[in-house]
Formats: sequence, C-alpha cells, structure tokens
Amino acid sequence: MINNPIVNDFLEQIVGADDLKNIKAIIQALIDGIDTDEAIHEKTEIKLNTVRKLLYKLHDASIANYKRNKDPETQWFTYTWRFEKEEYIEEITKFYEHRLNERQSALDNLENNLYFVCCMEPEHFKGDYAESSEFEFYCPVCDYELEPYDAKKEKSLLKRRITIDKKNFKKFEEAVNE
Repeated sequence: MINNPIVNDFLEQIVGADDLKNIKAIIQALIDGIDTDEAIHEKTEIKLNTVRKLLYKLHDASIANYKRNKDPETQWFTYTWRFEKEEYIEEITKFYEHRLNERQSALDNLENNLYFVCCMEPEHFKGDYAESSEFEFYCPVCDYELEPYDAKKEKSLLKRRITIDKKNFKKFEEAVNE
C-alpha cells in the first residue's frame, strides 16, 4: 500500500522528492502502531525535527491526525499520532482520478485538434488551428511560418502513461483490499 508508483507520486506532491523515503518510513511506522514523534524518530532514525515536519504535512493532507496531551509534571505537550487509512486511500484515489482525467483530456485534445508550431523553434509557439489562424500562421515570437505539429510521440507517451497509471492503480486497490 506504500510501495506503488502512484503512491510515490502522491506523496512526492505532499513532501517533495527529497523526503519521499522519510515520509514512507513514517507512514509505515504509523501503520505499525507507533504513535509518538519520539518513537517514530527512534524506530526510523530520522531526525526528530524532520519527523515532526513530515507528520504535520501528513496532517495538512488529512492523512494523519493527532491528539495533544499535557504532562502534568513537566507541563510539556505530547502528541499522539494516528494514521487515517481511509483518508489516505481516498486522497490517493482523488489524485489518481485527477491525473488520469488530465492525461485523458490532453490525449483527446491532441486527437481531436490540429496543432501548429513554429518551424524554426517549436518552443516559441504551439497552438491549435484557431489560435494559429489568429496569427495568420506566423509565429508570434519570431515571425517565421507555423507548420503542422506531429503529435504522434506525445499521443503515444500519453497513452503509455495512462496504461501504466491504470495498472498501478489496480495494484494499489488490490493491496488495499488484502
């Protein structure tokens, strides 16, 4: 349920690529029933401040919740953390569906429209027929002619990504249902 490319992309969106390994270790610790930042720090050997920072990011994403208790002797607060499995599954599902819809929409757009690009520097301009005709089929940046854009590679890449995402999400669902 943690080792899946879609989960990785989702978690990376929350914490960034540099903390992906740490956040996965923290989630696993929470799943294993370790519920305080100090205990997570001891088990994972991640710096305590990093553990706390990442726990709060999980909280902001509704994946973890905490209770705050005050020690009557020391007057220090202790935070007891809880992994919200249902929210986690729901958020990953939303992330997957959103990404799938974006990719499918981009693919549909490429398949249903004719695009034009600058013949000298394709990065200058890429527009559909209507946008290109507004510039009379000349690049608005360098004034060279626009030429039809061959979208085969982009379509193929999107189709491959959609297929891979569907397979990975199916594996995620299977792991959740175990």
